[in-house]
Amino acid sequence: MLRRLFIIFLPSLSTSVSLANPPVWSCQQNNKTNDWVCGEGESMHSTALLMQPTATTPSTISAPLAQEISPNPKLLPTVTDTHANNTVAASPAEPNAVDLSPPAFPDTDPELNTPDTDWHVFAPSFSAPQEHIFTLLNAQFAHDPWGSCLSSKGTQRSWSPHNKELRNKASLDVKSNYSEIFDNEIGVYSGQVEMHRADQHAKANHANYDSISQTLNLQGNVYYSEDELALHSDSAQLKLTSDQAKIRETLFIYPAAPLRGRAKAIFRDNKYLSHYQDVSYTSCKPGNQDWVLHAGELKLNKQTGKGSAKNTWLEFKGVPVFYSPYMAFPVDNRRLSGFLSPSFGNTSNGGFTTSTPYYWNLAPNYDAVLNPRYFTKRGILLAGDLRYLTQQSHGLASIEYMPDDELKHTDRYLASLNHSTQFSPYIQANLDVNQVSDKGYFTELGNALSYPNFSFLKSQADVNYLKEGVELTARVESYQTIDPTLSSAQIPYRRLPQINLTVNRSLTNQMLPIDAALQTESVYFQHDDLVNGQRFTIKPSLSVPLQTSSAYLTPKVSVNYTQYLLNSPTSELAADVSRVLPSVSADAGTFFERDLSLSNKRFLHTIEPRLFYLYIPKVDQSQIPIFDTSVYDFWYSSMFRENRFSGSDRIQDANQITTALSSSLIDPVTGLERLKLSVGEIFYFRNRDVTLCGDYPSSLCAISPKETATSSPLVTELSSQLTDKVSIDTGVQWDPHSNAIVRGKLGMHYVDQAGKIINMGYLYRQAPLIPDQTNDITQSDFSVRWLIYDNWYAVGRWQYSWLYNKTQDGFLGLEKENCCWRFRVIGRRYLSSINQFTGDPALLTNPLEGNLLTGIFFQIELKGLTGIGEKLDAFFEKSIYGYRKPTT
Repeated sequence: MLRRLFIIFLPSLSTSVSLANPPVWSCQQNNKTNDWVCGEGESMHSTALLMQPTATTPSTISAPLAQEISPNPKLLPTVTDTHANNTVAASPAEPNAVDLSPPAFPDTDPELNTPDTDWHVFAPSFSAPQEHIFTLLNAQFAHDPWGSCLSSKGTQRSWSPHNKELRNKASLDVKSNYSEIFDNEIGVYSGQVEMHRADQHAKANHANYDSISQTLNLQGNVYYSEDELALHSDSAQLKLTSDQAKIRETLFIYPAAPLRGRAKAIFRDNKYLSHYQDVSYTSCKPGNQDWVLHAGELKLNKQTGKGSAKNTWLEFKGVPVFYSPYMAFPVDNRRLSGFLSPSFGNTSNGGFTTSTPYYWNLAPNYDAVLNPRYFTKRGILLAGDLRYLTQQSHGLASIEYMPDDELKHTDRYLASLNHSTQFSPYIQANLDVNQVSDKGYFTELGNALSYPNFSFLKSQADVNYLKEGVELTARVESYQTIDPTLSSAQIPYRRLPQINLTVNRSLTNQMLPIDAALQTESVYFQHDDLVNGQRFTIKPSLSVPLQTSSAYLTPKVSVNYTQYLLNSPTSELAADVSRVLPSVSADAGTFFERDLSLSNKRFLHTIEPRLFYLYIPKVDQSQIPIFDTSVYDFWYSSMFRENRFSGSDRIQDANQITTALSSSLIDPVTGLERLKLSVGEIFYFRNRDVTLCGDYPSSLCAISPKETATSSPLVTELSSQLTDKVSIDTGVQWDPHSNAIVRGKLGMHYVDQAGKIINMGYLYRQAPLIPDQTNDITQSDFSVRWLIYDNWYAVGRWQYSWLYNKTQDGFLGLEKENCCWRFRVIGRRYLSSINQFTGDPALLTNPLEGNLLTGIFFQIELKGLTGIGEKLDAFFEKSIYGYRKPTT
């Protein structure tokens, strides 16, 4: 649960110190000027001492925590030599001395940064002076660690640590009001001591270094900062040879998380072991203390990757909300067994639901999560996931089992296995098997967030060979229905097996570019209630892509041969059916563009006319059963397909030409498509007699009548990115023969950088089987995330069917987010298991029926620590267009 509990209490503070190389520190006093001259006559007028690191490996104090937290800062080079007994007293710096140190921490105290004014039951954990110090520490970073904590969702914050090699090569700048060197062994610096090298900056009132014991003491208002750490302490004692340290009254900021906190005392026992006293930390920015975690004693062991804490308690808004006398946790990425965050919820089918997962670290390459759940209405459900990884394979096995459903008085289960193996760079195998005990498992034992919007549970296994120009797939596939309104005859066919081979080659010559392709398929369709059979398909094709900078022409010729072997023929169907259909198409278009000025704004105006001709002869296909074929939805993009049917059981007859025109206004600076208009229509030179109906009965016949119109509806689509925040997407289909709008859609979206979102959608589709418009599909969809007050957002969605005058899906909730915590609560009503159309037009007049499900869920997350409740990010991303999962 507290995997990252103390992962940043104090990144390492280690130093590698040297007084100087011998030539620089061989100093004598000039008899005439009384100035001290060192080495080759350098004057000591300035106390700025530039020290070059030596080649000797430095003695360091390693980080007390995980290595990814902070590398060892190395302030000073290692001692490489001691010299003759000398005592050096440096005079105060002259006014003209060159200052090579970075900007110092402020010496004067401006107005203290007091804690936030939000309500707290008890006194704040960090006092006003401490908050002021946090503000000073925060100012040492090039960028505010909390500056992007509420930026636009999906924007990752980049935190690039300094190149550590530069620290070993860079010179060290030391400044102080007074410094002394005794016997070239002990260095004493006092009065505004500042040290700087590369990204490292330290300041203290006093600094002592003993080269014999290799002990460094920093005392009095100690500040230290680098790319990945800033801290303040009263005193710090470092023993470099034994990797020991004592640091007292420390305040620190770790910007990568970001997190900040304090420790009364830090003791470094050796290279791996450290312990802390009276520790507190939070991810809230300076001035905010909404939540703080405290521990009386903390021990960390880098060698084992484990840590432990005693007397740990969490406060939220000054109120203690959690206490544990003892807990163990990982301090790095190594996995440890333990409890994860609990979740709670309530549904109308299951009642109040609670679960507390347990993570079980079984081995380096496999682990498990045990997740028992309790339903107040139904009882206990045992669940678990097993994850594994090998050199070639990885997978996840899941199982759920309810021994006795208290409402149904029966055992219920769900089992799934997802496995993948990479045999070679070109060969991969996948397995995805799913099975449930009954059709109502998801709707009754789900959590109202995972209610499926599908009617079938698919299981499949496949082997793939993928190489440039060649794709070979062998697959078996089966389905289980989870919709109680569907009959067994409506279950899709099983494929036992299916083998697909696709080959693409580009044949280049001096005359014409030629693209050759070959598509083959062999599949056996199996069904318990319908005719079974084998289907073989082979489709070779040749195309010639001719293209210039402003125009293109692509003629194409293909032949589709299909053979059916039906092993359960009826009296109306033959056992052996074959079909040969050639097709010819030509796709041509041009591209024009020009600069355009509108309202003193410059745009790039494009016009793209396009023609698409298709010819396919008519062949009687009534003897062919429907295994996997339906009709594509008709919009602008579908007018350029070679077949209006999906699958291979039907190939349309066609002698038609599609005319289309697309025009855009593009902002040349941002690249945004401010306006795009697309208009198209298909003109038919003969009737379309091929339908989904035939001698083999099918419920799909009703949606595929014969077509005799000489043209398709006129399709118009308009989209616009009006601003960086507002976009519109519309479409209308007008039938010139009936002088009526047969389809329409409208979508409007507002998404700003602050996470405020408004979406409005409308869909209309005419029901051609019942022309009185009483069964035309009319549906509206509205979703929102809007700021109410002080980072409180309202979130919701309302999907309404005007045909049935019922809400199909809706939820409403609140969301609060700031830089250190997030809270959400929603209530949802969802209609599942809707009656399906079976082909009888009379059934369309029936009222909408289904199961109305409700649920209430909440989530609270303390950033940088943990969270409890249902994870709602994925649900919001799916339900609210433009919503992005927060990255902080």
